[in-house]
Amino acid sequence: MFKIENICEKISNYIAKELNFDDDKKSVINYGIFAFIQMGICIVLVIAFGLIFNVTTEALIVSFTISILRKSSGGVHSKSPERCAIIGTASSVGMALICKYINVTLSTVILSGGIIFIWSYYIVYKLVPVDSLAKPIKSIERRNKFKKVSIKILSTYLIIIISNILCYMYLENFRLLTYSLCIYMGILWQVFSLTKSGHLILGKLG
Repeated sequence: MFKIENICEKISNYIAKELNFDDDKKSVINYGIFAFIQMGICIVLVIAFGLIFNVTTEALIVSFTISILRKSSGGVHSKSPERCAIIGTASSVGMALICKYINVTLSTVILSGGIIFIWSYYIVYKLVPVDSLAKPIKSIERRNKFKKVSIKILSTYLIIIISNILCYMYLENFRLLTYSLCIYMGILWQVFSLTKSGHLILGKLG
């Protein structure tokens, strides 16, 4: 069975050898290649299964909502990249199906959004960044930076939601409410992964 790490290691070793890089530079290249391949695989899987279940747009919204916020906020990690890809795909497509076929009203979207964002801002402000034991973030300056970035990302999501709601009131396009629910789902999944309960439950899945 192929491993993403093995592919990345071979590519980074080749590049480092050709360019005469030291181990530190090789590690940076290896991490960059790994992140790129992992992201590509996840996107392809989400698109593929999104097409099968006819929720491609919704699944991509959920997936990107999670991944963009996760980059600065951290959270629980899977035991392997393969499991990460499987869980990420299953959760994104599953939440997309819920969002697409659930019947909601504008008032429900507004009320639930208020609750979700209040809770999310609180958790992000209190816990972010949630680092790993293998790579702890010790610098106070870096920790504050990640927290500020996460809050800005949440605020961007809030602006998008408000824009969707205003457009819905004018256009009455139900897809705008569906897309808003997809963002909610992505936020809830990622913010929950920052908590102790999230680490316990999602950690067992990964």
